[in-house]
Amino acid sequence: MATWEGGKLAAQFMALSAKQRRSLLAESHPLKPLMAVGAEGLSETSVEHLRQCFTGRELIKVRVQADDGPACDALAAEIVQRVPCELVRRVGRVLVLYHPPGTTGPTD
Repeated sequence: MATWEGGKLAAQFMALSAKQRRSLLAESHPLKPLMAVGAEGLSETSVEHLRQCFTGRELIKVRVQADDGPACDALAAEIVQRVPCELVRRVGRVLVLYHPPGTTGPTD
């Protein structure tokens, strides 16, 4: 689940160290966003598609079509909570998401 701490998004699904985050971010550079999520919210179909994207891969990028940073952060928090996964970093309107292999999360 994701929460807000001091105006920043804090994901609590997994605890990644700074070293792990840097490594995952470096691995994500050549990746292209696999899907786009609209600012109107996250549908159950989108959540299921995100879960399927993690089949066979640990790291994905998702483009968020939001008007501003706080709206993008709110959608990122919802994705982290509902998929579940770890937000490695938000770069502009692109989310880098990590889900370790062999883990499963709750289904809605």
